[in-house]
Amino acid sequence: MQIVLRLRRLARMTEPYEGDPYLQQRYGISQSRIPKWLISALFFAIIGGGWLAWSANHYSNPDIRSTLISFHEIDSKSIEIRYSVEVKDPKTQVTCRLSARDYGLNIVGQIDDPIPFGSRKVVRVVQIPTRLAAVNAQIESCTTA
Repeated sequence: MQIVLRLRRLARMTEPYEGDPYLQQRYGISQSRIPKWLISALFFAIIGGGWLAWSANHYSNPDIRSTLISFHEIDSKSIEIRYSVEVKDPKTQVTCRLSARDYGLNIVGQIDDPIPFGSRKVVRVVQIPTRLAAVNAQIESCTTA
């Protein structure tokens, strides 16, 4: 006994609303070539892409850029910090707040260091007096006065 399976080909299915203006109007099928969601997506992509490009450029080029180079303890009552500051406009007065911390990350010394006028990039070496032995030093902030 032999079983023969015959596969039959199904007819291609068609959409019932193709060519029927009543069904197209009833179910909201438009004849436009550009879908409505694509217009909205392009609008948000252009606005969002422009904002993203602006924010990337604005925040990657700040007015004041400070970089910690090194620090080392001089004695139990002071620590020395070496850092660089880049200023976009050398006519502005810039003040950097430097702090020294102990082993428990408590601030044991803090000073404000004014940057001299007229220089775009400056490397500073400053001694921070402390009340206890400090293990590190950092730049808290650099702001215009």
